[in-house]
This record gives sequence, C-alpha cells and structure tokens, in this order.
Amino acid sequence: MDAANAVEGKRGTQGEARRTTALARRAAAAFPDARLTAADTRPFPVVMARGAGDRIYDVDGREYLDFHLSSGALVAGHAHPDVQPALRRQVEAGGNFGAMNEAAIELAERIVAAVPSIDSVKLVVSGTEATLHAIRMARAYTGRDLVLRFEGAYHGHLDMVSLSNKLATLGPADRAKVPDIHPIPDCPGIPRAIQDLCLVAPFNDAAAVRRILAEHGERIACVIMEPFQRFIEPRAGFLQAVRDATRACGALLIFDEIVSGFRFGPGGAQEHYGVRPDLTTLGKIIGAGYPNGAIGGPAEIMDALFGKTARAPVYLAGTFAGHAVAAAGGAATLDALSQPGAYEKLFALGARAREGLRSAFARRGVPGRVFGVGPLFHLHFDDADVANARDALGEDKALRKRVWNGLLERGIHITGARGFVSLQHAAATVDDFVGRFDAALGDL
Repeated sequence: MDAANAVEGKRGTQGEARRTTALARRAAAAFPDARLTAADTRPFPVVMARGAGDRIYDVDGREYLDFHLSSGALVAGHAHPDVQPALRRQVEAGGNFGAMNEAAIELAERIVAAVPSIDSVKLVVSGTEATLHAIRMARAYTGRDLVLRFEGAYHGHLDMVSLSNKLATLGPADRAKVPDIHPIPDCPGIPRAIQDLCLVAPFNDAAAVRRILAEHGERIACVIMEPFQRFIEPRAGFLQAVRDATRACGALLIFDEIVSGFRFGPGGAQEHYGVRPDLTTLGKIIGAGYPNGAIGGPAEIMDALFGKTARAPVYLAGTFAGHAVAAAGGAATLDALSQPGAYEKLFALGARAREGLRSAFARRGVPGRVFGVGPLFHLHFDDADVANARDALGEDKALRKRVWNGLLERGIHITGARGFVSLQHAAATVDDFVGRFDAALGDL
C-alpha cells in the first residue's frame, strides 16, 4: 500500500485518492525529490487543486483548513471577494508589459504611504531577490563589503544569507561555537569566498552586535535582520540598540519585513516596535499569492542609488519586475487590510489561536509553548524560553513532526510549526483547528 492510500485508511475509504496517487507518481518522475520546495516534507502525497476562503481542497476533493496560506502570503485568504475581481481585471488587460504600468504605480504608492521609513521603492519578483538587491544597494551606498546577519534568520536562498540558519543539523562540537562570528553554510554549493563576506551574531544579544561592529564596523556594509525573527520577538531595547550601533559605524540597517510587512499593521514591524531601518524588504502579502517583492528606503538613499543624485546607478532589472497582475492583487490586498476592523480581526483571531493551542498543550501535559504576534502563531515543543536560535535547539523535533503529521491526517494544511490566519478565517475555524490539534496531541 503506498503512502497516499495508507493515509486514506485513516481519512476515508480506499480508492478515494486515485487522482492524488496518479499525480504523485507523475511528480516523482518529473521532480528529483517529488517536491516543489524543501519546505514540503509531508509523509504522504498531497496535490492541491483550489482554495476558497479559509479552506483548500486537493485534487480528490478533500477539504483542509488552511493555516499555511502559501507561507503567509494570502493574508486575505483564498479568492477574497475584493481581491479576486482586481486579479481578473488585470489578467484580462494583460499581465506583463516590460514597462511601467498603472498597477505597479498604485502598489508602490500604497507602500510609500504606509511604511514609515520608505519614500520610494523598487519592485522585484520575490523576497529572495529583494534581499539580493538590498545587500547590493547597501554595499554600493557604503562602499563596504561585509554583511552582518543573525543566526537562525531566513532571508531567502541567496548564497550570502544561506548561512547559519540550520543550526539544528550541527553536532555538539559546532554548536559550542557560540561566540564564533563566522557563518556555517546551510548546504553544499556556497563558496568559501561568499562565507568570508558574512559575519553572524545571536539574536537579542545587543552586546554581541556592539562588539562585532566595534571590531569590524568600518568594513560592514549592512546589518540585515528580521525584526521579528521567525517566531522570536525582539527583547525590549534590542532593535533600538542595533539601530544605534549601525548608525555609529556607518553601516545600513536592513529590516527584512517579508513576513511582518503589512501583517503587524500597515507599517509592519518597524511601526509595531517603533524602530526605523535604512532599507526595508517586502514580499508575500504585496503579491496576493503571486510572485512579488520590493525594496524601499528614504529619499536620501534611494536617490543616491537610482535617482537624482546617483553617480552610477545600481543595476536592478528583471523581466517580471512590476508584474501587473501581482501588483494589482497586492494593491487590492492592501486595500482590504485598510478597511475598518481588518487588523483588529486578524489580531483577535491570532490571539484566539495562540490561547487555544496553549490550553491544549496544558490539558494534554505535553511540553510546549506557543509564540507569535498578531495573525501569526508558532508551535514550539519545549518548555524553555527562546531568545535566539540556539535556545530553540532543545525542541523535540520528532514530537513536532508526529503532531504535524497528525494535523495533516486530520485535514489541517500547515507547514512545520508556523501558522497564519487570514481576513477570511472565522473564529469557528480557529476553534476547529485547536480541537484537531488537541486530538493530535492525544495520539501521543
């Protein structure tokens, strides 16, 4: 019995997964690992067909409560009644012109109006590409080469930032290198020359940041960070300490707001925490489920790199940059978020999910904590507090995997331990999810 049919034994009758089984075999022949991305580690094949509201459906018609939401990109949910018409209109008018278009202008205007530190933007195609260009822009502006980043942060799959993310795969000897500022590559294929241009620091450790910048500051072009790192909140004063230290040594501060942008509020994490960076990268929400990204900053920097005062403009081009369909969807999503009560609903649903999940941990006696802000939650299978990526290494990942498998078997679409709610989620959907999570814990 193959994996797809084995699961049907739990969720339905045998034979209901015929299309899934057939497509899984085709995927195994066409993809070397039968997966779209490394994030897909499901124990059995799942092939999705459509989404509606807070649900997603596979090719055999099975319904899943969607708390993955395309890695958080679908903050409006699937086929939102105000977003879908904008996408359809733009598809009919044309998707990509290779030239300035009205949809791109409207999206850019909304970003500039909402984000405190941004006077103008450049549009790209993904969060990874936004990271690439932001680092290049920082190097061009400062005339320096080195980049300082934080252990465990994720900034896409660019070589320069695919370093010191996967600490859980390290042995005890490597983990002991806590003060070591030299990065560890996440996978083969990252040249040593690239590694030598990057330094790393532990998140929430202002003293370490100040020490590194004091020693290497004259060569550091930028500090790039998620102001809310994966699921770890910044400690009081930490972001401001990094801001002050970068100003002191002349390095630019880049906030990667690809996850937090427009999720923690119109101005993202920088508005939520009250600290302004020099450059901001955006993605996910501004594409409404289509590939999109942006880099923005104050006029002083943006004009020096691209505009009126640029001696030699930084090269930034792309066939799909400013794609009209992605921009139209992104602008419509931001309009939906600007409606009265939108963020209040997202924050209330996120709080409801976190409270329910914490209660389930306590009721079942399973060691675990639930982290998150606003419409985001993260399940952590360990009782310890977490201030940085190394603190998270004590988590029981085998236990997390078993619970995640149990959720998938019960019709919950979620990847790993992080989940999101959307404008179309209902309180009843959140409660249903919590009930299924409680049942998955009960399986243990």
